[in-house]
Amino acid sequence: MTQLFKYFIILFMNKNISRQLLKDFTADHIARLTTNNPGGVFTTILTNITAAYTSYFGDLDAEALKQRLQEGKTIAMDKAHVALTTLISKNAGLISYKYGDGSEIYEQFYPQGVTKFSEDDLPTLETDAAAYKEVLALHAADFDAGFVTEYNDTFQAYKDAREAQHIAFGAVAGERNDIINTRAGVCRQLTINLLTIALQFIGDEAKADVYFDQGMINAAFAESESKVGNEITPEQTQNCFDNTASNETNYKTTVSGEGTVYVGFADADNTPITALTGKPVDQSAPKIYSAGVLGYTPGVKKYLNITSAAGITISFVVERVTL
Repeated sequence: MTQLFKYFIILFMNKNISRQLLKDFTADHIARLTTNNPGGVFTTILTNITAAYTSYFGDLDAEALKQRLQEGKTIAMDKAHVALTTLISKNAGLISYKYGDGSEIYEQFYPQGVTKFSEDDLPTLETDAAAYKEVLALHAADFDAGFVTEYNDTFQAYKDAREAQHIAFGAVAGERNDIINTRAGVCRQLTINLLTIALQFIGDEAKADVYFDQGMINAAFAESESKVGNEITPEQTQNCFDNTASNETNYKTTVSGEGTVYVGFADADNTPITALTGKPVDQSAPKIYSAGVLGYTPGVKKYLNITSAAGITISFVVERVTL
């Protein structure tokens, strides 16, 4: 039975088609269409696909720039983080000398020990360091003015660096949201072009190769057997692979962005992954998990999914690897 809905689907949106492949495929199509436009019959779709291409890949360039700026802000924040925790640790010696290690006032500064500050995640450190500042203000008369000023300045530098990093994250997220929309525009226009050209040459299958490099798409699906990547918005789930070869298959996960992201196997391709059903994706460096750790069951068809539980729009890559 012929399924007519297939002719209404937007093509090229598949997760297996990477950014770079879509860019190359579209640029190649524009070049072919430019040189094969008899009587200007395809001028309208040529103009539209060129505009869509410019919009999408302009967003990609903007994202790349903002990504580099974000990375710079992250480096600055990391330095401020180290400076703050190092200073808090260094101060413990003088505070212990003045009040006695384990004294009531010492415990006000370090209620859970000195190492607690270096073990904190970034939001918790800001909260604990703010409390530390309040305690220091209460006992400021016991210290030189420079001692108090140094801490306050270091803490403020940390707060400023975190704020700058968040602004940079937001800028990148904004571009990624734009990319999701403009990518859809490219894929929709490519579909319109395909159908328009096909309508012009009904029955002449050879024309497909004149206007499109099908080899690029074939290569995309061949590569997708081992590697997929895309953008993902908050609270969205995307399927990466339909199944795996064995319980010993390994997956390398990488994301770019700030938020909570989980990867794992589920019974359906649209099932969200949580902290209970999957594993977190490391946002600072690639993380490798075995299929078994991610919830794969040998002999049972399962779907490797990725879910952005919160935060902002991110880019991800999930790749099968051999260790």
